[in-house]
Amino acid sequence: MSIQPRLKNLVVTLSLIAGLVTGLVVVFYVHALAGLWAEPIAFSEPPAFVEKYVAKRYKQESSAPDEAVTKAKLTTDYFIEAALVRNVMVNGESPTELIRLFTHSDKVKRIKTAAAFADVNMKLSHDEGTDFDNKRKAFWQQVEVHSADIQSALFEALIVTAQERTRTYIPYTLAWWMQEDKAKAVEMLTWAAKHHPDPWVRNFSVYYVIQFGGNEEYAQELIQSQTHDPVFKVRHRILEQRFRRFEEMLFGKEEEQS
Repeated sequence: MSIQPRLKNLVVTLSLIAGLVTGLVVVFYVHALAGLWAEPIAFSEPPAFVEKYVAKRYKQESSAPDEAVTKAKLTTDYFIEAALVRNVMVNGESPTELIRLFTHSDKVKRIKTAAAFADVNMKLSHDEGTDFDNKRKAFWQQVEVHSADIQSALFEALIVTAQERTRTYIPYTLAWWMQEDKAKAVEMLTWAAKHHPDPWVRNFSVYYVIQFGGNEEYAQELIQSQTHDPVFKVRHRILEQRFRRFEEMLFGKEEEQS
């Protein structure tokens, strides 16, 4: 006869615990989405391998270009470079000149070329009328031996866009195109997710690193840090990723379920 009261007490206790946990989760989500713990985005030193590669490849430091070199923003004033990229990617023009600019000893030329390259790539990737997927594969086969130089220029340009506080689609190119040295790209995007002033850059970088980066240390780092991002969209992305990971923990990944 004493079993029923004990069972009832157990049910009540479990209900209270469940209610408490649910309440804490709700409070956490409300605080996160409302941005009550939001922290400002501050520029920080990028991964050291960027400057090391530049120093070794071009015998120079990857310092910011002189303000006297150009008054226009390097990562937005690239009309000529963008036209060249489009001619190479769409019209099949030889990539020789493009590679020359990607590997130029003048950092300004490398940055403008990389910024233009990423911008054109993003636009063409969503333009079905250009048969871009096949043309992209052909391009990478032609320039495969230069992929490290191209990636390095994209890293340099991404850093400068953060300094110039401009939007860039370089993370998109690094994520989906630069698979030869994915580890460096993931580290660079982790840095961008935390320190780039543009919300699109941080939002995309968070998404890619956590879901596709294959580095749990960086994923956890962003889950913790960008919960406090000042922009709602980025905080919401983090919560989506938390929920996705919780679902996968309970039910497994989609490919594992099928």
